[in-house]
Amino acid sequence: MSVSTKYIFATTILLLVALINDARAQAELPFGPGYFQNDLQMFAPLELDLNNAPRQDNYGYFFNYDKLFWSYSGEHVTMGDPNVNVLAERIYIQNPQDEGTLPEPYVIKNGLTDTQPNAGFAFGDRYEFGYQDGAYGWEIGILDGPDLFQTQTYGLGYVPPQDQDFIDNGGTEIGDGPRVFGFGSVHVNFSTPDGYLLGFRDYLNFLAGAITGTQVGPIVYVGNYGEVQEPDLDDDTIPFIRLTDDIDEDGVAGAGFIVDEEGNIILLFTDFDDLHEFNVAFDSVQVHNVTKTSGVEAMWTQVLTNQHYMAKHQNNHLEVAYGARFLRMYDQFNVTALGGIMGTSFWDTSFINQIVGPQVAMKWVNQRGRWTLTANTKFLFGYNIQDWNQEGGIGTEFIPGATNRPLYAQPTYFNHSLARQDFSPVAELRVEMAYHITQSVALKAAYNGMFVGNIRRAANSVRYNLPDMGYLDAGSQDLLVNGLSFGAEFGY
Repeated sequence: MSVSTKYIFATTILLLVALINDARAQAELPFGPGYFQNDLQMFAPLELDLNNAPRQDNYGYFFNYDKLFWSYSGEHVTMGDPNVNVLAERIYIQNPQDEGTLPEPYVIKNGLTDTQPNAGFAFGDRYEFGYQDGAYGWEIGILDGPDLFQTQTYGLGYVPPQDQDFIDNGGTEIGDGPRVFGFGSVHVNFSTPDGYLLGFRDYLNFLAGAITGTQVGPIVYVGNYGEVQEPDLDDDTIPFIRLTDDIDEDGVAGAGFIVDEEGNIILLFTDFDDLHEFNVAFDSVQVHNVTKTSGVEAMWTQVLTNQHYMAKHQNNHLEVAYGARFLRMYDQFNVTALGGIMGTSFWDTSFINQIVGPQVAMKWVNQRGRWTLTANTKFLFGYNIQDWNQEGGIGTEFIPGATNRPLYAQPTYFNHSLARQDFSPVAELRVEMAYHITQSVALKAAYNGMFVGNIRRAANSVRYNLPDMGYLDAGSQDLLVNGLSFGAEFGY
């Protein structure tokens, strides 16, 4: 049994108990009077009077089922911290002897500025059952869904290099292997502690520099594992292990050690003036958003009398109702990011809005032959208990101190949660048309609209901060749900 199903089941039991206790004071309305009888003719023809109006059948039990096709309003967000300014990585620096002027790097902005959740339609179910005894009755309603699922993948993704041997033999296909340079295409700017993304890089060949340009990029790292040997310009001429880039070009590599021909270390060195600040960019980012609605309500109903109107044929009446309602809205925002210096990372954030409170309603009913038109409005004075939770893991390929990786950053798993409270009004409108096939069976179609105020959603509550993300208070939002429903009503 899912968590939402447990909530609905438990709340339904409580509301039923409340109805039973309230019904003890009303002789006419327990779950039905002791003298109630039914001829069980569910498919008896619809009875019409001389004015082609249906016979009033306002005694007994009823059950409604509706298939919902509703749309949720979207809340597009920016993935990344919009207040963080990041410059493109500098591969070369300006030296006094250089000709020309090195241009300034451009500012890298967050690549995903309009991600889901998008407005979208989803299917759900609604069940209503109750009892009517003339002008009085009760009704239980259960909402199961709609459940909206959205998935979107961003980025250039995995691009294998060309197989040179295959091309040399006349082929043109792309071969298998890792991405050549390792620079991701989806930029996400994070706020970080000072120095968090600083490290020693090895993009260039130490002896050749700009002659050969960028060699392998951040995908190659040297530390606990990875490529070890510095590529040779000539065979047997370089008696040292890989050296990091000499960014300040003072003739000293950022970090390394030199060994003699017998493998003995003869020099250890570190030039902290060659530290480099890496950018965070992923090869691909997958965003998965889930929005679910469920709830239960219990209402006492009363048909207002219209006997004081001086009209012989009256096919309109008003109903008022009061009771309690529980509405649960579950919103989830899951992100899986692959590639770049961080490797596989994910952060899953959810917000549960649990709204409960008293509810009032009014319904207008118009009957014309086999057709019944109703307009039902409801208003919930909701107390909203909001539960936020976040779980994630950052940087599976962070190796502290490794080449082409930050000095200090390491893989980090985290789990955060908090609770908030707010007032969340809920207004609902249902305009429904029913066609009576028999005296006890009718087919229905309706437009449904619902406004939910002061809720919080998962997508814009993410704080883009390394290494452990966190909660961002983006304020409350309003949610608009609208769509169609199709169903049937059965009377007993």
